[in-house]
Amino acid sequence: MGAAVVVKHNDWNALSPFALDRIAMRSTILAVFVYCIVVIIHERFSPQISSYITISNNIRFLSGTLALTSMFLILVPSFGWLLLVIWLALLVKVAHNLHEPFHDLDKLKRSVATIWRGGPFN
Repeated sequence: MGAAVVVKHNDWNALSPFALDRIAMRSTILAVFVYCIVVIIHERFSPQISSYITISNNIRFLSGTLALTSMFLILVPSFGWLLLVIWLALLVKVAHNLHEPFHDLDKLKRSVATIWRGGPFN
């Protein structure tokens, strides 16, 4: 899809996609970066962070789909806006499904204490 952006903006005299679609390009780059970081953490520390697999899978899913949606927002804006609305609905659904683990403050305190002592990453 990156090549399609280059083809769409192939006129050297025209502005670059970073100037025309500044927010969409930055969100694409940020979403790809977050996706790559989560994949690396997921692959490297999978046994140690087994209780957080659901959260990392959801972050990976949301950042990957946001990257794709942002690219469509640059290439085909009308279809990209439709995909962005669908992505926002998915974000609300994922956030609604994940709200339960955050209510357990004792588990959060134990997790922070474990990480503070150097726990799951050693």
